[in-house]
Amino acid sequence: MNKPVKILIIDDDEINNLICTKVIKDYNPAIIVESLTSSTRGLTYLEERVKDNPEDLPDVILLDINMPTISGWDFIREYRKMMTAVEAEKIKLFVLTSSQYYQDAELADQYREVQKLFTKPLTSEILEEVDTYLVKNA
Repeated sequence: MNKPVKILIIDDDEINNLICTKVIKDYNPAIIVESLTSSTRGLTYLEERVKDNPEDLPDVILLDINMPTISGWDFIREYRKMMTAVEAEKIKLFVLTSSQYYQDAELADQYREVQKLFTKPLTSEILEEVDTYLVKNA
């Protein structure tokens, strides 16, 4: 039996997190969604699971890049240090941003951890594309 897909949203905008959760649940009610409002919390969340419960790591991370204190880019650099190759391979990390700067897309391409950069809002079409990354690597 396949375990349900788990998506972790890391974005400092609580309203966006609620909207993303609704879009994801409308797309597939079986998906487990968790959201955190800071990169620091996201890193702690992952660190605890890596140490204590690696099978509870998310399958997908949707990461905003423009956040206070620790940006999404800083998050990715810390994530890279924390995760083993096996754990990082399991998790598909996507940037979900309101940024319209082409430099952000270029920067996202430089991080091997980032599967793709998407522009907000989250849509069912984006989720279909995320699904293809999960199927491709199942």
